[in-house]
Amino acid sequence: MAVNNNKVLILTESIGGNGHFRAAQAIAKGLDHEAPTVGVDISCGLPQFSRQLEGVVRKVYLNTLQYAPQLWGAAYKREEAFSDAFRSGVGKVIAAKLRRFLDPLNPEVVICTHAFCLGAAGYVKEQASQPYRLGAAITDFDVNGFWVHPAVDFYLVAHEGVAKKLHEKYGVPKERVHHTGIPIDPDFSRSRPDKGEIRKMLGVAPDPFTIMLMGGGLGLGPLERSIEQFQKDMPTSQLLVITGKNRPLLERLSARFGEKRNVHLFGYVQGMADWMGAADVIVTKPGGLTSSECLATGLPMVICRPIPGQEERNSQFLMQKKVALRQDRPGSIPRHISPLLDSPDAWREMSFRARRLGRPDSARDAAQIILQHLSYEK
Repeated sequence: MAVNNNKVLILTESIGGNGHFRAAQAIAKGLDHEAPTVGVDISCGLPQFSRQLEGVVRKVYLNTLQYAPQLWGAAYKREEAFSDAFRSGVGKVIAAKLRRFLDPLNPEVVICTHAFCLGAAGYVKEQASQPYRLGAAITDFDVNGFWVHPAVDFYLVAHEGVAKKLHEKYGVPKERVHHTGIPIDPDFSRSRPDKGEIRKMLGVAPDPFTIMLMGGGLGLGPLERSIEQFQKDMPTSQLLVITGKNRPLLERLSARFGEKRNVHLFGYVQGMADWMGAADVIVTKPGGLTSSECLATGLPMVICRPIPGQEERNSQFLMQKKVALRQDRPGSIPRHISPLLDSPDAWREMSFRARRLGRPDSARDAAQIILQHLSYEK
């Protein structure tokens, strides 16, 4: 197979956990699987404009989520006003520096897994002498106006409801929207042994009912209180607790629960498909990537304290599809899970619905759409 000069640039951000970046990595892996000679770069857009501004935005965002989440929710509800300003104001300001970054790369396709640079990428495309094709991979189960720009040639979305909203509310032509699912690591499409064997591989007990607790890549959420309650109400269960990049939280939990035989504590882990494959149920925040991974593995979810805004909308979708329960009081979470032990048929039905809704091949499906916009020949 001859090497060619096709180039795909995936623009993303690492602000707000790593879901957007993981989506970018998943698309890159999907492209490597479908067309290994195509050149792919991943870059965060905000640092191209200002690393100092990136640090400020990150700090403000994290502090808002931790100390004033309702403020974020209020801003999200005013998306109509903010999205117009975001596209026209912020997009034009960022566009000049983004152009200087893009010109030497000369990509044929630019695809954004975060809305921050989408407007700027649209302005650059419209003014370029050799315009690229522009795509948007929407990483939640709903869509807001931040993602909509007339220069976008194609959208990759989680499900048909998002496609319908893009068309009916925002006037996006139907042929530009593709129901690929949110891009997740192609590893989720690989067949695996049963849960007991996976647990042995991960070094935990193979037999107990196993509950996975996560707070997203940032380790947010009431993990400590949840562990405490599980120890009281479900002492025979096994807990897999993943704190992500929140090192202080891992140290604090280790000091309290590190000696408990049925509590296994981990920081940032690789191979999430195996970890989810080892669990019977997960207690988590409903980020788009994490939720999509759960669906792909048929893992029933218990949602606790979603972030107002995108996670709240994700929660509504997942509960409507009956693949998730919700309990915002950590002390009551075990009481929501206990019935799954007493009624295995109910657990299996939730798992079946999740698998039916999941899109384990989403990254490769996304790659196929991207390749349609490349002058690529196998």
